Amino acid sequence: MKSIPAARGIQPFDSSDKGEPVALAPRNVFLSNAPNNQHCLTRWTNYYELPIEYRVEIHHGIFQPSNPTLATEFMPDSLPEKRRFLVVDNSVDDLYGQEIRSYFDFYGVRAHLVIIRGEEENKRFDAVEKVFQELCTFGLHRREPIIAVGGGVVLDVVGFVASIYRRGVPYIRVPTTLLALVDASVGVKTGVDFVSDTKGPLKNRMGSFHAPCAAYLDKRFISTQNTRNIVNGLGEIMKLALVRSVTLFELLEKNGARIVEEKFQGEKLGEDQVINLSIQIMLEELGPNLWEYDLERCVDFGHSFSKIIEMQCTDGIMHGEAVNVDGFFCCILSWRRGLLTREELERVFLCMKSIGLPTIHTLCQPDTLWRGVEDAIEHRHGQQRIPLVRGIGHSVIVNDITREEIVQAVGDLESIHQ
Repeated sequence: MKSIPAARGIQPFDSSDKGEPVALAPRNVFLSNAPNNQHCLTRWTNYYELPIEYRVEIHHGIFQPSNPTLATEFMPDSLPEKRRFLVVDNSVDDLYGQEIRSYFDFYGVRAHLVIIRGEEENKRFDAVEKVFQELCTFGLHRREPIIAVGGGVVLDVVGFVASIYRRGVPYIRVPTTLLALVDASVGVKTGVDFVSDTKGPLKNRMGSFHAPCAAYLDKRFISTQNTRNIVNGLGEIMKLALVRSVTLFELLEKNGARIVEEKFQGEKLGEDQVINLSIQIMLEELGPNLWEYDLERCVDFGHSFSKIIEMQCTDGIMHGEAVNVDGFFCCILSWRRGLLTREELERVFLCMKSIGLPTIHTLCQPDTLWRGVEDAIEHRHGQQRIPLVRGIGHSVIVNDITREEIVQAVGDLESIHQ
């Protein structure tokens, strides 16, 4: 049998040592009566390639009656009535709840809304159980999608629910924050946080890879976000700029402050370019490596130390803020290694400050940050695999950051902020 082409980081399937294909499933099941193991008498090998396809679409007015998408797309024909099961962020319900209900009324679709709270402190299994109870009462069919409407917390919770309810049902994402538009809505990761008896709160320790049917993005939602939440989303966009795109960095450098002020609702091209380029970069990085078989990922930039800061923080730091603090610290590590010039480091610092992104936190102490290195080694299968910046728009993965290097970089970080 011809080998199936490999995705990045995955070895192609080779049936030559798996045995003979069985007659009724020759592409999937292979039988060997004499495997190379003295204790095994018979062995079957089952191979299945999982097809993954989902759409990421940018819309204008996703809940406007003129746009039938959410009332019609992925609606099962077998249902006795037109209906939708939605999980909605409580803040979104306050702002758009009546519009959402009126939209489905317009199309004659019975909408069942479950309201849950966003914010990281609510990203717990309790939220999963609440949605499960509602699903059981509603009687969701196996091919009937859940619609998640909200920020990253709601999208992650609903994605996790969809991956385990009846061992997997479809779902649709409608992100309503800038952070969710460019991050949580684009990939296939889901999850909730877990509080360990020994290690305390752990970010996304329970989760799965489960692709949505589609993600429908509408930047109109950003207009009702406050400045801090918009800047929070720009933390993930800055990450992509630093490791992948000089063009994106220059867009932020030139337009960032104005874009924040106009809440991405301006009529100039910069706003759309920033969002479109961010989404495309994320898809280019995630697309060939959705299940993260390749653990050396440049999009992990800003996610080595930030998880510790975010989970240990008591003053409510947001995800994108923690990512940017991590990212700037990694820029200092990059500069210390000669990967960034001093001029580039200062340019990054000034760009971040012009947007309003934080670049330091009280938890930026050697012991705390070293725990980030230890967690990275555990999460990335025995090696640090920490992305650093190699000139703005490029990256390199390193495995040899030392504790002394962390101590010295913290000193540099503090000096910059004096």
